[in-house]
Amino acid sequence: MRSAPDPLLLSLLRGDEPAAVSGDEWRRAAAAARAEGLEAWLYRRIARGASDVPDEVRDGLRVASAGVVARALALAAELATLLRALADTGVACAPLRGAALAELLYGDACARPAGDVDLLVRRADLDAVEKTLGALGFRPVDRRAGFAREFSYTLELARPGVVVEPHWTLAYPPFADALDMDRVWARCRPGRVVGEPALLLSSESLLLNLCLHLIHKAPDVPLLWLLDVDRLIRREAGAIDWDELLALTRSAGVERQVGAALRRVVDLLGTPVASRVLAALDVTRPAALDRLLVPEGGVDGRESLALLFALSGVRRRARYAAALLFPSPGFMTMEYGVTGPAGLALAYSRRARHLLWQGLRGTARLLRHI
Repeated sequence: MRSAPDPLLLSLLRGDEPAAVSGDEWRRAAAAARAEGLEAWLYRRIARGASDVPDEVRDGLRVASAGVVARALALAAELATLLRALADTGVACAPLRGAALAELLYGDACARPAGDVDLLVRRADLDAVEKTLGALGFRPVDRRAGFAREFSYTLELARPGVVVEPHWTLAYPPFADALDMDRVWARCRPGRVVGEPALLLSSESLLLNLCLHLIHKAPDVPLLWLLDVDRLIRREAGAIDWDELLALTRSAGVERQVGAALRRVVDLLGTPVASRVLAALDVTRPAALDRLLVPEGGVDGRESLALLFALSGVRRRARYAAALLFPSPGFMTMEYGVTGPAGLALAYSRRARHLLWQGLRGTARLLRHI
């Protein structure tokens, strides 16, 4: 669980102009920014003024910002290559987060840190996507052959230095297949990302994805992701169709998740979200799985466990559980960095014990609320 935000950093995120700040306060804010993915943002923020920032703090933020830019430039180049290659094969593609979000919210594809390349594609195009990326040197990473397509929300393809995740939904398990993606695709519009033609999500679809991604990764969520939601709402205030957002969340059954994300941003950053929207997302009688999915439940792998309960059929559940507990050796090597029979055996044992324990905890939490 993350500690309370640094007071100075939070004040700056809210747009305040602190009157007098000590050198120690700046040092603490810079250290907090490092953990929150905000070093590049803070460097740009103090570049507009803040003459009382100690030189070593300013220099440290400048160096960190240069690192963010270097990595972002490399990923932007990869994204441009992918967009051209997919366009050549006739695959519709909407970049998710990463460079597309940085350009929209911060005016520069390199202004925001990113770890990999996320794309939205249609499920029917997965074969073409995998073939196209394979020609570029990417190789699939999966727990077991076919696992991701049957049970997940994205493929994962990697080559040294970069991972690409082609998503076919904006939601996450166990709601991945519940979201009306035809409705999402119908509201996409043509545009450009990193200089290449691409589809752009509608404002409400983008907001939905950011909120669900925030809850998907909670509680270990950097302040950067909350700032993204805040900036999107403020920037696109006149473009967000809130009724459309509510319709999408209701049809997928993710009102509680989206509501929790929006309330967190409102409470922390004072984001202007209408009370009627928050009220409409207030689920008075949450489903049993909702109780398991809340980050406060303390269950690691809560989405995987929720999907196990949501699956129909004993054989399908058994196939899913077996792949979770005992994925392929290749996956284990990439995930845990182990090689050789002894290292793999130990990693498998630890993984199975951990997942079984978390499964028992999650099951007990469900039973308490039935």
